[in-house]
Amino acid sequence: MDVTRRGLRLATKGLAVLVMICLVRYADSFALIFSLNQVGIVPSYIAILVLLSGIGAILGLSRGNRWGFIPLYFFIPAITMFFNYSLIPYLPQLVAPEFRGMAVFFLNSSVLLFAVLLLLKMMDNDVIFSVEKY
Repeated sequence: MDVTRRGLRLATKGLAVLVMICLVRYADSFALIFSLNQVGIVPSYIAILVLLSGIGAILGLSRGNRWGFIPLYFFIPAITMFFNYSLIPYLPQLVAPEFRGMAVFFLNSSVLLFAVLLLLKMMDNDVIFSVEKY
């Protein structure tokens, strides 16, 4: 395994760790999904889908599989829009409360952009068709 592939696998494992930290940090919120007296805006079936997509992303990305990006691409926007949770822990706490929502959006969008670029880089190494270069 060359250095590039090892770096790509390490980056996918880093994404899996970020998702795992997010799920562990906000485990009490996800525990409300299974309680009988759920009070909240987000319906429980959406919260269950977010939780399952996070678990799927962890399983796929920790092994370095490209299919792990599919649940990740659902998890990041859902965790941002429905819960306003940051994938990068404690960093939004450094921002003033009135700008904290924008900070979470910016941080999660940055992680999503990194994930897209990482998948493109992983796919770049496995090109099936030959492409003419001009």
